[in-house]
Formats: sequence, C-alpha cells, structure tokens
Amino acid sequence: MECREARRLLDHGVGPGSRNPIRAQLGFHLSGCAACRLYQKQVHQTVLADLLLFDAPTQEPARPLYPKQPKPVRMKQIALAAMSVLGVLLLVLAVRVTSAAFSIRQNVQAYIVPTAALEQLVPTVAQQPTVSVPVASPAPAGTAEPQADEPKPQQQVSTQPDSPTRIPIVPTATGAAPIAIIPTLSSVTATPRIPAAGAPVTILLLGSDGRPGEEGPTRTDTVIILRVDPGMRRVAMLSIPRDLIVEIPGYGYGRINAAHVYGDLSPELGGGLTLVRATVSNLLGVPIDYAVLVNFSGFIGLIDAIGGIDITVPKALYDGAYPTMDYGYMEVYFEPGMQHMDGQRALQYARVRHMDSDFERSRRQQEIILAAARQLRNQNPLELLDTLVSATSSLRGYVETDIPEDRMVGLAWALRDLEPTMVERYLLDENMISFNGEGGGCSGSDDYWAECAHPDTIRALVQQWMGP
Repeated sequence: MECREARRLLDHGVGPGSRNPIRAQLGFHLSGCAACRLYQKQVHQTVLADLLLFDAPTQEPARPLYPKQPKPVRMKQIALAAMSVLGVLLLVLAVRVTSAAFSIRQNVQAYIVPTAALEQLVPTVAQQPTVSVPVASPAPAGTAEPQADEPKPQQQVSTQPDSPTRIPIVPTATGAAPIAIIPTLSSVTATPRIPAAGAPVTILLLGSDGRPGEEGPTRTDTVIILRVDPGMRRVAMLSIPRDLIVEIPGYGYGRINAAHVYGDLSPELGGGLTLVRATVSNLLGVPIDYAVLVNFSGFIGLIDAIGGIDITVPKALYDGAYPTMDYGYMEVYFEPGMQHMDGQRALQYARVRHMDSDFERSRRQQEIILAAARQLRNQNPLELLDTLVSATSSLRGYVETDIPEDRMVGLAWALRDLEPTMVERYLLDENMISFNGEGGGCSGSDDYWAECAHPDTIRALVQQWMGP
C-alpha cells in the first residue's frame, strides 16, 4: 500500500485492524512508514480539536470525515410556493377587476335617465282627435329656428317657458284652406320599446353644442344612428345633416338639430331626448330604441381618457372663423397626413366645416368614432380596464342615455372582437339633398338655408343602412 492510499483511508476515518484486509494492509504500512504515522497523529488531533471546538493554530485543518451531500430538490415545496405566488397574483387581479367594474358601473348608472316612448306623435286626421283652425298660409307659425354656433339667449329660455310652438300644417284634399292639426298626448306611453335580447337595436348618438357652464336647451349638431345587429355581427352608422328640415312631432317643420331644444322647452312633448328620438324615428320610418347625448366637455374628456386618437387627415383644412366656447372665433388649421389628436383637437376636427361643408364634417365625425374604437381595441385587457374606468369617469355630468346597464354590457360583449374596419358608413349627403333657397321646397319651411330630402331618397338610404 502506498502513502497516498493510506492517507486517503485515514482522512475517511479508517484505522488499522486485523479483521479487514484493507485495514490490515493499512496497519502494515503504518508500521513501516514514519511519515504516515505522523499524518495519522495529526488527523486524530484535528478531529479532537473539532470535537472540543478548539482550533490549533499550528495544525492544518483536516478534511471532513464524511463530506456533506447536497440535499435533494423538493419539487413539492417548489410547486406549493409557485401556487402560493399565483394565488396572490390572482387575488390582486380579482380585487383590481372588481374595483374597476364597480367604478365603471357607478359611473354608467349616473348617465342613465328615464325617457318616455313618443311613438309617432305626429298624428293624422283619422288617427287622433284634432282641432281645425283656419290659417292664412302654409308657413308654420312660431319662433324662428335657432341657428348653429350662435349664442343661445339664456334669459329668454327661462323667462318664456310657454313660448308658442309650431303647428304641423296638413292641406285638405278638396283644395280648401289648410287646417292645423293639434295632437293629443295619448301616444306618449310610460315605457319605451324594449328590443329582445340578441335582436338588432338602433342607438341614436347625439352631440350637443352645450358649452362648459352653460345651462338651458341645447341643439344637437351631431346626429348619428347606429344599427347594431349582434346576431349578424353587423354595425352600421348613418349620419343626418343637422340642417335637414324634418317634421318634429308636436311642433311642426324645423331643423333636426332644434328638436332637442323644443323638447326641453315643451315638457309635455316628453323632453328633449325623447322628442329627438321620435323625430328621427319619424324621419327614417324605424323605431329608435335608445339614445345617447354628450356635450363638448364630455367629448373632450372621453378622447383624453382613452389616450387620444390617430386620424389621417386627407387634405389640408383651414377655418378662419372657427367658433370658440365663448362664442368668439379663432383660426384652425390641419395639415394633411396622420395626426395624433387629444380631446380639444379632436373636437375642432369634428366641428370644423367652413372650408368645405356640413356633409364633410359628418364624414369626419364618423372617422373620429372609428378612431376611438381602434384606440380601445389596440389596448391589452388590463390597459382597457383602466381606460374604461377613466373614460366613464370623465363622462359623468356630461352625458345622458336611456340604454339599460345590462344592455350596454350585452352589446359590448357581443361585439368585443369586431374590427372597426367592418363598420359600415352611410350618410345623407350632398347628392341626396336640395336646398330651400335653391328651390328645394322643404315642406312647410321658410328657412332659406334649410336642407331638404325627398322621402323616396331617405327610404332607399335607410334600406341600405338596415341591411339584410
């Protein structure tokens, strides 16, 4: 046996002996090797010092008799730790989602206002009790139309709540003097029509010209009707120009953007939101299930809350007389190309019109809606949740709607993965409109700048918008 092997055995605690061949060989080697005997003595002293917690400064530390073996990896403990971490994360996520959902619900509930159903309030002689009053001419009597972007006299609204309303004129079949039809309120019911779950619905989107801090009736200069069919996964927008002359139930002929004003001035007609619904339903010949009204402040806050929108401006736009919030004027300019717009800039883009027309403005308003939808769709679920909390909070006090909360949730879920590019866009445009001052002959209107549309034209457009 060599010294190297003998010392290895000594390091491992093996001593000389006679019953084991290895130990016997170790004994013979130690008897003839003084160096290994000294090494054996040093090993024994080191072990003793370790036992007595004594570290001899002159002695070389001995190697451990029994080297420590690495502990086996305990997969069960790792799995339990991972599950604990996952559970904490899920709990935090659940708390976050629950808190966000509660905030969103509280905000949405603040928007909802009750409305009465005003189904076809414009009566005919055969349908409703009437009072025949001879009139001198077919021009409706009453106050002048409120003009867009002009100050609304607040004091006049508050001091003259019983302003005379216009009366619809119906010519007689015999050519005699026309008679005025005064409608009764028997067609106003307690609750609006409720479409069945999953059935197509029509939603009236209205943008009012109400300025910050302004009270009293407001015009609805944006009129867009959404046709949402969850079953066919189809959404279609239809824009109506604000200066279109229509028959306003219980009032007579006037610009469509004035129906909200007359409804607020005449509570017996159901209020502004209800009267606009009835007016648009009358015009299109289809029921309007719900309505949403938002003012300038709500629009700005909504766009800012979702992080702004990206719009491709097709051509340079300049307006040297853009109406400001205080009824003044300013210059507004948009360069062509892709632009990121905040709420204030997006409102300018939605309202600017003097360089082209109100029809182009309607097209820009539709593009803004689609841009907002794209902005929301590009966010991940957690970002979207935070955005919805911020967006719904920004609208409090600036939006009114009669869409039930459960219907909002149902429509949002049914269309959760709808691409904005799939939304169909329709517009009662310049090719379907004639102007009163150019001999258009709007029925019963003396408004020179009024826009007129033939009923057949509207019916054809509505058929396309309604879809299959």
